[in-house]
Formats: sequence, structure tokens, C-alpha cells
Amino acid sequence: VTMRGFRCTSATMFASFACFIFEGAAYNIIFLGRILHAMGKDMLVVPFGILFNIAWGLALVCYMRTHLSDPGKLPKSWQDFVLSVGDALPLYPARHEWQPGLATYCERCELARP
Repeated sequence: VTMRGFRCTSATMFASFACFIFEGAAYNIIFLGRILHAMGKDMLVVPFGILFNIAWGLALVCYMRTHLSDPGKLPKSWQDFVLSVGDALPLYPARHEWQPGLATYCERCELARP
């Protein structure tokens, strides 16, 4: 990973994490702490707090595990296919977006990928 790519990834993760924290704080402090109380619905604070914080925590854990996990490796069957086809397989430059149906070239591992 290049230093520029690491900085970009770190900045993106930090921004996403900051959004998660802001969302949780805004809901718990403003909605549960002030709005429900002002509307006289104090009995809903605990159930809404439990439901929201469980969903919020699960979303945060899923995001962190996805961001920090290893994306995996190419299966052996794909590598065998690329070798058998050779230069007949058109390779396209990789972009940071979904490219359905195109084989792209990974600059990091220097292999064709589906």
C-alpha cells in the first residue's frame, strides 16, 4: 500500500467513523434526551434507546470489520483460466468503482482479476 493510498483510506475511515459517532450522539442526546422529554413521552426513551443503540452498534461493528478485513485472494480456478486464455483475455485498467463483466489488472499484485 502506498503512503498516499494509506492516507486516503485512513481519512475515509476517520470521516465515516466521525459520522457514526455524530449520529449516535445526536440521537441519544437530542432525540432521546430532549425531544421525547419535551413531548412528554419519557416512557419511550428506554425502549427507543435500546433499539437504536443495538442497531447502531451492529452497524458500527460491521463497518469496522469490513474495513479492516482482508479482501481475500483470487481463486485457483480463475488463475488457471487466465493462464489458459493468455493474451486473448482483454484487461481493463482498474478503477475505484464496480466494473461488472470486465477483467481488470491489479497493479499491487500484478495479476488479472475478475
